[in-house]
Amino acid sequence: MSKAVVVYRSHSGVTRRYGEEVGAFLTQRGIATSVASVGDCDPMTLADADYLLLGCWTSGLFLILQHPDEPWLAFVRDMPETKRPRVALFTTYMLATGSQLPSMRTALVGKTNVPELELKSRNGHLSTADERALERFLAQH
Repeated sequence: MSKAVVVYRSHSGVTRRYGEEVGAFLTQRGIATSVASVGDCDPMTLADADYLLLGCWTSGLFLILQHPDEPWLAFVRDMPETKRPRVALFTTYMLATGSQLPSMRTALVGKTNVPELELKSRNGHLSTADERALERFLAQH
């Protein structure tokens, strides 16, 4: 059985809800999935994951200078280098994601494989388009 780890940093609960919906979707596809906040995730659980999905709310000004917040960045800095899992990123936002996803990708350089999927949500719910993108992500071996 494949294993996925969904790790998120949420400010108001929207990113937590999105991460939980991503996790539920993966579980429904027969993947053993754990979902945890960056503060509750044991980085050692990443070692045997087949899929790693990392999420963070969009911090910064409404239209510019978006970036992951410090607790998410600290988690990435402290996590062990892991080249096994296929990686996806997700974020939630109010007006625009701007530089959020590129900043998340940059923070992961040297830590993980290059992310193959990026999801974003304004309301914290998995859309039909998100589900299709996740299906394609899972289908690629």
